[in-house]
Amino acid sequence: MLRQYLILLRTLWLGGLWSAAYVVRPLLEHRGFFPQHGIEVLHVVVGVGIACGVLTLLLAAAYRALHWQELPLRLLMVLLVMSLLYFGLMPWWKLQMMLVHAMSALGVLWLLLAPRSVIRRDYPAADQ
Repeated sequence: MLRQYLILLRTLWLGGLWSAAYVVRPLLEHRGFFPQHGIEVLHVVVGVGIACGVLTLLLAAAYRALHWQELPLRLLMVLLVMSLLYFGLMPWWKLQMMLVHAMSALGVLWLLLAPRSVIRRDYPAADQ
């Protein structure tokens, strides 16, 4: 059950980040609302990502679901630091966008490193 919540948090974080960076931003840029209003959307999405990342870390630490030596947990920590750094680059929106693209790429790597038991669910042998 815990793994399902961790997957849900990761999906919320990465899905929101990717949709804001690659769907919402180009649409707002096409309409002329970026960066004035579009960057506010990215602020909210990165803030939600920080909340999801911290909650994931707290759940993983409380239930000992992830080991500190595993690469996916280290990537989670790097993504959290990059998300916090995003708000440190507040006046420079172009640097923030470069950081969003880097976080998106690391998110894909984090997703690909998921254990097989998370991606594929074993069903009972009744199907055979």
